Amino acid sequence: MKNTGEAILASAALALIAATPAHAGPPPWAPAHGHRAHQEEAQVVREYRYVYYPAQQVYYAPEQNMWFWMNGRNWQFGVNLPMQYRVSTGSGVQVMLASNRPYVQHAYVEETYGRPWRERHGHGERGHHHHRD
Repeated sequence: MKNTGEAILASAALALIAATPAHAGPPPWAPAHGHRAHQEEAQVVREYRYVYYPAQQVYYAPEQNMWFWMNGRNWQFGVNLPMQYRVSTGSGVQVMLASNRPYVQHAYVEETYGRPWRERHGHGERGHHHHRD
């Protein structure tokens, strides 16, 4: 009977363990450890480094060896900058953006780092204004 009693006790213990719900993880307010900490790190916004040439409205991404330039109303990109764009090494400004496509934040970049092309063509705040007579 002793073996039968132990078997019943072991069977009951296994049934109790199987019936106990598993934890879904620590509450959201608890400090992150292990797997959850790695998931939260992955959600951190990555920043991309560019060299922006304001006079030509051209971006260069050194890590990707990629150029971005405006062609009419569309942005183009490639490993070689078209011949009509002349950039001098010292005229670029380092910018950090939260996108691998710098043109999506171009308005911010212009506002922060300047708009010489707009001012040259009368589109700046100090530029030429059209008046109606």
